[in-house]
Amino acid sequence: MPDSPTPWELHRSMEALRRSLESGFANLNSRLDRVVPTDLFHAYQAAIQRQFDDFKQEIADLKAEQDEEVTKLRAEWDADKKQKLADRKLLITSVFTSLIAPFVLLLLGLWLTARGGT
Repeated sequence: MPDSPTPWELHRSMEALRRSLESGFANLNSRLDRVVPTDLFHAYQAAIQRQFDDFKQEIADLKAEQDEEVTKLRAEWDADKKQKLADRKLLITSVFTSLIAPFVLLLLGLWLTARGGT
């Protein structure tokens, strides 16, 4: 039986197979040491989701605060605009009463004097 392997060849083949399996298992163990357990992974995902939710709430709060500030500034701007309009009307009235009204009264007085004197 020249085709059948000798016991020594079988022993060498079995040793090579054993070494190959050992190195494969060692490689697999080193990779499994880096794997995160499922419960730890889910806890991490939940923590990240809470952070995102917190950030979303902070952004919503800041946006609401900004909207309030804009509304307040618009109200102040409208009040200032109304005040300027009232001041302008008061200025026109004061100019009329201090300059134009005496002139009109003077002309009216002259006209009445001229008319009464004739």
